[in-house]
Amino acid sequence: MSRRRSETYVAREFDRAAKGYDDSRVVRSFQRRTQALVLEELQIEPGMNVLDLGCGTGWATLEIAARLGGTGKVVGLDLSERMIEQAKQKLTGFRYQNVVFTLQSASSMDYDDHFDLVLSTNAFHHFVDKGEVFSRVWRALKRDGSFLVQDICDDFVLMKALDFIGKVGERAHVGSTTVGELKELFLSTGFANVKAKTLKLNWFWAIMIGTGVKRDKEA
Repeated sequence: MSRRRSETYVAREFDRAAKGYDDSRVVRSFQRRTQALVLEELQIEPGMNVLDLGCGTGWATLEIAARLGGTGKVVGLDLSERMIEQAKQKLTGFRYQNVVFTLQSASSMDYDDHFDLVLSTNAFHHFVDKGEVFSRVWRALKRDGSFLVQDICDDFVLMKALDFIGKVGERAHVGSTTVGELKELFLSTGFANVKAKTLKLNWFWAIMIGTGVKRDKEA
């Protein structure tokens, strides 16, 4: 199946889910918890430009914008039109003006040396061409900029079973990876200071978090 066709399926699935997405049990009990863990690890400094890949309804995007205190710029990017619409509705009454939500696929974005930080939370298993996404992120980052990926992983039996069920029954679920495969994506793209770990949240849920820094490839 072509990348464009697969991404169309992903967009349609999330268009259908968008209206009640924030109130769903998985989002409230799992995704917001893991996103909060990620935000605790981020080094957010005034004036930073930040890109949130697969931003969904924009919860993490707005949290980062608030931490920046109106400085810098935060771009939330998602390929679902309805999810972006839900995110934009949250801008009403938001105290800062440093947020933009953009309808676009992560594998087709076209930024050059623009962001200090790129992150993706709970979305990596929906990306069709993960290698292409890494290449695009590399281009989008400034030198010494950081990339962080957090997602479910295939390093645990129950998570691997969930991945299999998702790929069989949900077209938006392209597939998750192991933490080792994630680390290799960072390294093969050229990232330095690569770190990757798994974290067990309870008897069922487990995640991986990977980070890397853009350095000159000749260095």
